[in-house]
Amino acid sequence: MVAVALVLLIRVTGDPGLGAPPAGPDDGGSPDAIAAALGAEVVTELASPGAPGAAVLLSEQDLSTLAAVDNPDPGMFTAVEVRARGGQLWVSADSHLGPLAVVVTSRLTLSLGPGGEVAPDVEELDVGDQAIPGFMRSAIDPRGDAALSLTPLLSGTRLSQYGLECVVVVPGRGLELGLRLPLLSADPGYCAAHPLSEAINGG
Repeated sequence: MVAVALVLLIRVTGDPGLGAPPAGPDDGGSPDAIAAALGAEVVTELASPGAPGAAVLLSEQDLSTLAAVDNPDPGMFTAVEVRARGGQLWVSADSHLGPLAVVVTSRLTLSLGPGGEVAPDVEELDVGDQAIPGFMRSAIDPRGDAALSLTPLLSGTRLSQYGLECVVVVPGRGLELGLRLPLLSADPGYCAAHPLSEAINGG
């Protein structure tokens, strides 16, 4: 029993293996500043003759800003960061379990509803390098699926005028948003047909 407890202690305080720090660009310290930068890019892209839509990158740094602004408990979760890994967004934060300093990581997938609402879903919650069983998650991180919200960004005046076509995780870079003029028909395959180049959005 002591050996099991020791192994668990080592794992929950271990390195979660997040990889490189969040990639840029950093478009400002608030949802409004980020929306202004993305909105300017959307306007430029849609101004091209015959442009069916616009693809912009919400960088890992900007996602980190959004997650930090939306943090409901800054005393419990500090140094909030977001990374794009595989098809997931990893939202990590420094935290504690009793006297133990730990890193809590929510591994999220995103889905786009018919009304253009982006719904996050926690696929896995880790403390250190230890995955936490589903029935224990709310005790470790009561935010659940609310660990990251794009609503403050997309509902502001800069971006709410556009229709959201698609959201796609771009590993190592961030989240691609496909946007269109509201009078055009929706195209949920827009992101797949218009993958971001490395040059877009300071990539």
